[in-house]
Amino acid sequence: MERLLRRIRLAGAMICVGAASWAAGTIIAGEAIQTRIVHVSTVTGILYLLGVAALAWTVMATGALKSRVIPIVQLVLLAGALVYSVASFGYRFHDDMTGWLVVTDVCWPLANLCTLVMGIAIAWAGRWSGLLRWCPLLCGGWLVVMIPVKNILGMGVGVYVSAAWLLGSYAALGLALALRPAAALPRGTAATAVTAGV
Repeated sequence: MERLLRRIRLAGAMICVGAASWAAGTIIAGEAIQTRIVHVSTVTGILYLLGVAALAWTVMATGALKSRVIPIVQLVLLAGALVYSVASFGYRFHDDMTGWLVVTDVCWPLANLCTLVMGIAIAWAGRWSGLLRWCPLLCGGWLVVMIPVKNILGMGVGVYVSAAWLLGSYAALGLALALRPAAALPRGTAATAVTAGV
C-alpha cells in the first residue's frame, strides 16, 4: 500500500511538472512554433508527454476504470508522440522531416483526444471522487478548446489559453495526486490508508 501511494505521489508530481513546463515552453516559443521547430517547446513537450503517461499509469494502478484498454491505447499513442518529439531535434523546420516522422506527429493530437475519452470514461465510472473524478475530463478538454481558439483568435492568444488550461487542469490534477494520493484509491482502500495516516 505504501509503495503504491509513493508511486501515485511521484506520478502526480510528474503530471504537475510536465504540465507547468509545457505551459512555460509554449509561452516562450510563442507563435514561432507554427513556422519552425522550437527546441524549448520540444523539451517541455516531452515532459508533458511523460506526465500524461504517468496519468495513464495512475488510472490503471488505481482501477479508475474497469478496463485497461483506454490507458493502454493512450500509452501507445504517447510513445509515438515521444518518437516524433525526440526525432525533431535533428530538424529545424517541420517540412524537412521524413515521411515516417510526419505519421508519428499524428500521435500528438490522437493522444490528446484519447485523454478526453479517458476523462469521460473516468467521470462516468465514478471510481474517483471529487476533483479527481472530473479533472481528467477537464484535461482532455484542452484539445477541444485549443482548436477553435487557434483558428479564431490566433496562436498569439492561443499560447496563453493553452498555458492557462494546462495549469488549471493537468497541473491541478497532478498536485492533487501528489498531496493526497489516497484519494485515488478505491473508497474502502482509501479510507484505510487515511486512517493509517498515509
